[in-house]
Amino acid sequence: MPTLKDIADRVGVSISTVSRAISNDAARPVSKETKRKVLEAANLIGYEIEEELTPQAKNLQHPPEKSIGCIMPQSLFDFHPYFTAVLSGFRKKMHELGRTPAFFMSMEEVGSPEYLRSLIRETGVKGILAFAWYNKEQFEVLQEEGVRVLGVSLNYDSLSVPVVDCDRMSAARAAVRHLVAQGHTKIGYIGGPTFSKELEGDERFLGYKFGMLEAGFGLNGGWIINANWNVDMSYSLMSDMLVRLKEDERPTAMFCASDALAIPALRAASEKGCRIPQDIAFVGMDNIDFAQYTSPPLTSVQVPKTQIGEVAAKTLVDYLEGHYSLPLKVLLPFELVLRESSSFIKMEC
Repeated sequence: MPTLKDIADRVGVSISTVSRAISNDAARPVSKETKRKVLEAANLIGYEIEEELTPQAKNLQHPPEKSIGCIMPQSLFDFHPYFTAVLSGFRKKMHELGRTPAFFMSMEEVGSPEYLRSLIRETGVKGILAFAWYNKEQFEVLQEEGVRVLGVSLNYDSLSVPVVDCDRMSAARAAVRHLVAQGHTKIGYIGGPTFSKELEGDERFLGYKFGMLEAGFGLNGGWIINANWNVDMSYSLMSDMLVRLKEDERPTAMFCASDALAIPALRAASEKGCRIPQDIAFVGMDNIDFAQYTSPPLTSVQVPKTQIGEVAAKTLVDYLEGHYSLPLKVLLPFELVLRESSSFIKMEC
């Protein structure tokens, strides 16, 4: 996805200059020639810019808006089977609301708290979508500057910010219940840590834990894999577990905190001679497009990705306009999509 930095690099100016040119900043205007170059570069790389209007026309459309920015990890700017869909929904709804985000930046680009402070003051941004991004010092700057924050994939209990997401804890419990209903008692887990660097604090792990305890089963530490949200680690650690454990010591099912972790783990099991789902069943989460094309097709929790982005955009705009006095949490519904990786047998009509 094209970013302000991409435009800045092409034109040879700062990111803040690009932002001022695109947002028609009247307080600190750029030269006509610089603006021409910025808009030309934006068009060339496919950066979406709302059709320009005169100041008079903008005032007729709506009063001066409170600018919104978006900050996320650099990895999410490239294609990501989950976050790309969420971000697409966010941009679509912002366009429908007549809003042009002041910037989309990676947390790596933001860098120091001092740079973030100067960026806020230069762009006049009043709201930030924190997209799977948290940094204690930078969040303190946002609070000091009076910038309101809404999180997506930011379920971190110590933060008092509104969040739009899916109820991942309940979704994980539903996945475990499905595996228990299939007759499994030895169920493992693959996931990654929260912002606190602890796997045990992640909502999906808590849902897995509660689902197991609800069924009367304990947790076996040897079946719990912390892949640090890395697909290569999911593959290698799953392989290592299958080599390390004897057949009667292995889990008969794995719940994975994302499809991106489930798919390499499923392949590792296949390569080690395991039949899926006869020897080991798999359930993932997110129901990305690739899930239906694994061999066998992957059972997964359907998360409303595009809708999460759309609701986040509307909620952040409403938050800036003072519609909420307290931080709220909006949890969208999920659905378990059953496929052959977890022994689901289709009934003949």
